[in-house]
Amino acid sequence: MDYPSNTRLGRVVNKTRRIALTALLASAALASNYLLIGTANVKLMDLIVFTSGHLQGPALGALTGALIWLVYGTLNPYGFSLPILLATMLGETLYGLAGGLYKGTPSTIRGFSFGLGAVGLLLTFLYDLSTNVVSGLTAGIPVVVALATGAPFTLVHTVSNFLLFGFAFRPLNQSIRSVMNLEDQQ
Repeated sequence: MDYPSNTRLGRVVNKTRRIALTALLASAALASNYLLIGTANVKLMDLIVFTSGHLQGPALGALTGALIWLVYGTLNPYGFSLPILLATMLGETLYGLAGGLYKGTPSTIRGFSFGLGAVGLLLTFLYDLSTNVVSGLTAGIPVVVALATGAPFTLVHTVSNFLLFGFAFRPLNQSIRSVMNLEDQQ
């Protein structure tokens, strides 16, 4: 049953649905990260966080990204580092913020949106640049060396996100809208 959003009960129901969607998307991103742990830098998390921001606005999108890294960065099979955790949390919030600011309807050619692919590529490049710098500084490695040794991983991450954002954003967004019975804002 739908409640009018201008009633007190409607606002409570809407707030509860937004919290549930944030938890659901954060859980999906975490589960996908652990499932793909063996694939270096090919992750669904960034796309999920971007989509969260698009569906719920920049603040909840950023919160989703921060929550994911709070869990994944703390319970990470590669170990824990506070400076790297803070860098990855901050970097991941950019995906949620950008998703919340993205207002367009992606135009596609054979199901691929070059515009969204470019957004994913740019966000990923910025994310990897900042996290590689922080990782190098944390490990006592010169920044140039950290960037050079991180370059192959950055390449895989940016290309995979270019493809994921370009191919998967639209179906993911539409599926979540349908399942959550969200009004179409596109």
